Amino acid sequence: MQRSKTLNPDQCQKWIFSFSDFISHQCTRRVVVNYDGFNYCKIHDPEYIKAKGKARQEKWDREWAERRKRGNLEVVRRKATAGLTLDELNAVTPDLIRKALKEA
Repeated sequence: MQRSKTLNPDQCQKWIFSFSDFISHQCTRRVVVNYDGFNYCKIHDPEYIKAKGKARQEKWDREWAERRKRGNLEVVRRKATAGLTLDELNAVTPDLIRKALKEA
């Protein structure tokens, strides 16, 4: 089946591929914005897609920074407690950990 050569001007102009019947069709959502003569719904709005991608990237950057910070703290903790016996490890206090963090 071929796609229609005419677009419905009241609908989003983005073409969607259907995996169920392996054909493409025009998005059925109504037009919300118009960029450079192309009509888009909110889902396919280029500005919305950019903003969503930017928010996703910022979230990932925050999560990744937190993971790096936790990993660095784990390395410092291991270095600070290396060679200690179990009794000495049980006696480790927050003050000792703060001191090790300042030295790192």
